[in-house]
Amino acid sequence: MRIESTIVGNPRSRRLYDRSSIVPRNLQVRPLRPTLALAAIALLAVVLLQSALAFRGARGDYGWFDPVVEVRGLVLERFVSPVDDARMRDSAIAAMVESLDDPYTVYVPPSDAAEFNKDMRGTYVGIGAEIDIVDGWLNIVSPLDDSPALAAGVQAGDVVLSIEGETTFGLTASQCADRLMGVAGSSVNIRVRHLDGIEQDLAIVRQAIRARTIKGFRREGESWDLLLDPDDRIAYVRITQFTDDTVADLRAAIASIEPPPAGLILDLRFNGGGTLQAAIETADLFLEKGTIVSIASRQGIERSWSGADAAEDLDIPVVVLVNGASASASEIVSGGLQENGRAKVLGQRTFGKGSVQEVRELPDDGGILKITTAHYALPSGRSLHRTPTSETWGVDPDPGFHVAMSDEENRAMITSRRQFEVIGHEVDESAERWDDAAWLRGTLGDPQLAAALESMQHRLRTGEWLKVGDDSAPATVAADDLRNQREFRRRLLRELEAVDARIGTLEGIAAEAPLLPESDLTDGEVRVLDADGKVIATFKITDADSLAPILRQAPLAPIPAVDAP
Repeated sequence: MRIESTIVGNPRSRRLYDRSSIVPRNLQVRPLRPTLALAAIALLAVVLLQSALAFRGARGDYGWFDPVVEVRGLVLERFVSPVDDARMRDSAIAAMVESLDDPYTVYVPPSDAAEFNKDMRGTYVGIGAEIDIVDGWLNIVSPLDDSPALAAGVQAGDVVLSIEGETTFGLTASQCADRLMGVAGSSVNIRVRHLDGIEQDLAIVRQAIRARTIKGFRREGESWDLLLDPDDRIAYVRITQFTDDTVADLRAAIASIEPPPAGLILDLRFNGGGTLQAAIETADLFLEKGTIVSIASRQGIERSWSGADAAEDLDIPVVVLVNGASASASEIVSGGLQENGRAKVLGQRTFGKGSVQEVRELPDDGGILKITTAHYALPSGRSLHRTPTSETWGVDPDPGFHVAMSDEENRAMITSRRQFEVIGHEVDESAERWDDAAWLRGTLGDPQLAAALESMQHRLRTGEWLKVGDDSAPATVAADDLRNQREFRRRLLRELEAVDARIGTLEGIAAEAPLLPESDLTDGEVRVLDADGKVIATFKITDADSLAPILRQAPLAPIPAVDAP
């Protein structure tokens, strides 16, 4: 007798078991008593029924793939040109994921897996430098701490003229980064022009780079200055991303301040998130108890994480800075601390990315699937996740702590602060007044940091928080978001106007030039095809000039969008 056991959904798990093969040969089989025989028959009937149902369920799952397998076979066998089978597979998986209409569920093909892992883990192999494109050339914003670039003599402000003898002019930052990264221990040759105009060839040995996510408000040599107000002992820490090293680095940064700080401004603006574990551990650093975050899936499975008292916990007043670009893990930290009464949240409503992603590596080097499996909720039950119809989402500033900044103000602030974040920045004590809210507002262009400093100074001196902004009532937050959306629409319209103007200019130039080189096209014809390849129009050509008006009147096919690197 043979019994087939099937595990539904995994064809590689199907096995056939021969009952005789699992019965010892020396076992003597005796006749069963009638009662036991009936029981055995009933048990066998149940097993057979379950096997039949499992087989039918498996057929349903496998049958789903039948059209896909059929199409693949026909394409491989009959398509007119050679087929890239791996690309076709990747496209099929990507199409399945896109049908979910969830921007956070993503298929990462094998070719992009290394870059994805670099972003997730905060490590990569390269030279260790922050880069940007200025006037078409690759520029060094700053070499990183303890990096090969710094050791080789790369300086902030250097223009990288070439990488391995090829010019960087016209390349994107992503394309340049790809050329600079490589295998640990390998060398990359670059030519740079320093700020003094001297050009230099440098050979840099690549090594594993750990992206540091903890920063201060300005550089002191290769280190960061973390004490914003020495008199009131107010520390400032900016977390750029939540990685596996963030909590340890945060503890080390706070411990490096002697004597210990009396208050902390934790800047999570423009922090797009990171790992859930890092967010929970960061919030727990300030909590003795209390729920930090909970999740609920489609199946209704709920899980929550709470703070636990520890000797190294920080029991000092905290202001958390957030804005519309603070997302995911940033929202867990700011919302968890706010709802447990451990911090004041200042700035603007956060982004609203409250979906839980699970990352799975697919077998046989099939790439990576990042899939949404649940949604986050704050201790109060408020969902962090934003949908097109959501009226509330994310984390709102505390009442009296809503301080708005426009996109233009944010860009100006980031540009202003960049000069203080490069290695080699020379501190000018007479010009820099980081403990002065007026200087932060005026010279630095950062009203949110200025407001946080004022409120923290008042709290340490009087024991009360000073309200430094508007109420975060729904109408206020909605008006803030509406203003940003209108500004975004104005930028889009300006871009469209610029494109239209450029098209008009090119059309005027093209109208004066022949569209085709001179050749004998007499008695030729132009056929216009639709999307299915059917001929919908035919034009006879008497000479080259007769073709120009035909082509000028033909509609242009839409150009597919290309993601920015």
